[in-house]
Amino acid sequence: MRSQVVAGLLSGTSMDGVDVCLCRIDPDPDWGCELLAFETYPYPADLRLTLSQDTQGSLEKVALWQRQLGEVFADALETLLQTHQGLVERVDLIGSHGQTLYHRHRMTTLQLGEAALLAARLGCPVVSDFRVNDIAVGGCGAPLVPYVDHRLFSRLGRPTLVVNLGGIANFTALPGRPDTLAGVQGFDCGPGNMVLDQLTRLITRGAQSHDVDGQLAAQGQVQPEVLARLMAHPFVSAPPPKSAGREQFGAVFMQELVNLCSPGSFTAWVNLLATATRFTAAALYQNYCQFIQPQFAVTEVIVSGGGVHNHTLMAEIQACFGAIPVVTSDTYGVPSDAKEAMAFAILAAERMAGRPTNVPAVTGASRPVQLGKITEL
Repeated sequence: MRSQVVAGLLSGTSMDGVDVCLCRIDPDPDWGCELLAFETYPYPADLRLTLSQDTQGSLEKVALWQRQLGEVFADALETLLQTHQGLVERVDLIGSHGQTLYHRHRMTTLQLGEAALLAARLGCPVVSDFRVNDIAVGGCGAPLVPYVDHRLFSRLGRPTLVVNLGGIANFTALPGRPDTLAGVQGFDCGPGNMVLDQLTRLITRGAQSHDVDGQLAAQGQVQPEVLARLMAHPFVSAPPPKSAGREQFGAVFMQELVNLCSPGSFTAWVNLLATATRFTAAALYQNYCQFIQPQFAVTEVIVSGGGVHNHTLMAEIQACFGAIPVVTSDTYGVPSDAKEAMAFAILAAERMAGRPTNVPAVTGASRPVQLGKITEL
């Protein structure tokens, strides 16, 4: 097998745009993944608004979103190729996660973004719909990145916690054995940026989509009583396998949170944001202590995802883990913003190679299966 240029496409729980990357992936025996280019392209404003506010849309709307998101994903990849013209001669394969519209733990999942449109416009096979095969054999369908984390970071040869701070926070616990998936664990542990972003929009009346550098949260004071109520959320202490999304930490959760605190002044709002920021870190740490530490203690925490830019959140995570170093994946040559898009490029390449990439110990699936459906025109 020759090396391949593989595109990875992803839109996360925040529903704010498309992460797109180009990777050069080399086959075994010297497996490797080199990031060639990465960009994030925002959704058109009207699309983002309707997706975020009308996720229980009619059948007609869902069918139209399927096509519209496919076009948006194809536009994003074509724009990346134009921006980096001459970087590659061709794209051999696309891995497209799509946009999650609905996810019900161990029952069903729906990612939108028509793969046939990507295949038609880019002229190469597309692997998409990664989650359903795992669900079909009894798994959660999430998280899917632990296989990739193992390939990227187990080579370090030491127990490591690999954290992703996307809309939802999740982690992969690696026992440090690069030659086997045995002992690898991972699951969603609570909200990541989702709640913080929504609070920031409320505080700034839509002027900011996220808490830039964690500056707003840094102005607030954590409210212990509210934090205790948040930590009592049943998802936090639920045993794995477990997966979460807007169903757990979306609009209903946000309304209950605002009703609980009834913030009026700017001070009250930033206090709530500071408390939610600590909740994100504390829920992550509690899940580590409860479900991972009894089996092995990690020596390092490696963080990726948009949350790495929130300095207040990163400081809260470091405070939780104490003497255990908390670093970003950039430390090991994996850009923190690009890692999830890279993951779906890698999963697509593994699908075309016929390799199972779910981790049954992570998702609860009855057996290893190949992930993703192949679309070729």
